[in-house]
Amino acid sequence: MAQYSHTTAQGERDMEILVADDDRVTALRLKRSLEKLGCTVSVVHDGAEAWKRIGDGNVSVLISDWMMPELDGLELCRRIRARQTTTYTYVILLTARGSRDDRIKGLEAGADDFLCKPPDTGELMARLNVARRILTLHDQLRSHAVQLAELHAALELQNALLAERAATDGLTGLSNRRQFDESLRAALSFSARHAQPLSLVFLDVDHFKSYNDAFGHLAGDEVLCALADILRSMARTHDVVARYGGEEFTVILPATEAAGAWAACERLRIAIERRTLPWRPVTASFGVTTTLSQSVEPAQLIKEADRALYHSKSNGRNRVTHFAELQGEAEFVEPRLCARVS
Repeated sequence: MAQYSHTTAQGERDMEILVADDDRVTALRLKRSLEKLGCTVSVVHDGAEAWKRIGDGNVSVLISDWMMPELDGLELCRRIRARQTTTYTYVILLTARGSRDDRIKGLEAGADDFLCKPPDTGELMARLNVARRILTLHDQLRSHAVQLAELHAALELQNALLAERAATDGLTGLSNRRQFDESLRAALSFSARHAQPLSLVFLDVDHFKSYNDAFGHLAGDEVLCALADILRSMARTHDVVARYGGEEFTVILPATEAAGAWAACERLRIAIERRTLPWRPVTASFGVTTTLSQSVEPAQLIKEADRALYHSKSNGRNRVTHFAELQGEAEFVEPRLCARVS
């Protein structure tokens, strides 16, 4: 008779067999038959011990008597199938019961196959071959599931990186124009819902073209990165700092009234002016606007901040202009006289 080999081919399951039978003589005979077929076999004599062994070890195949003390074969099947585990235990019920109803009960409880007492060696070998094929297929499916899960995780990470890159300026690491547009719309919506002021800042590096022409574009990039570092370090956690384009940057200041926004810009202006750079110092001009309206559009705020910035650049650069000044509002005379630090 051909021998059931314990040594498996590549990719096939190497099975550990547990025999559970309260009849010690039957269990011993079955163990010897299985060992003659080259199997690795252990034996227990009640359902409770079988359940413990299955929980403790790596049982591939359970050959269990139907009727056992403490825990019978049907209940043992039910517990095995109710487990939350990635491994599969193939269950063969050993029974003298041969009726259709009994077999249906066994299948409904979770049994995979049946063996009649006393088991025929040839049939036993055939049943084990079926078990090995099923277990090998299960292992392959589990391996594929793990690979798919790893691939899914890798894709999610890649998508997150792509989303971050899509929202980030490649040179400075700040938010880019696209992210700024989305953030401004969200900030305006939040301010409208909570009746809070919102300020928008635009700033531009003074004489940046001449800096690039004199020292090269790499030196110019160093200036932009230095400016980004200053803006990032001085921003609050809920502020949004972005590179708008070229040498122009923008800052969204939620819950910030006009005077507070002007003062924040003045601190930034001074920090930029005092920053030590390899070639020569640089300065920046600022334009800022503030809204309390619940219906203002992003384009309107951008237009106002841009007009204020243009005014700063047209009036000597290295200065902060609030759009309210262009409207002739007197409240900005005092902040400029008192808060400006040269």
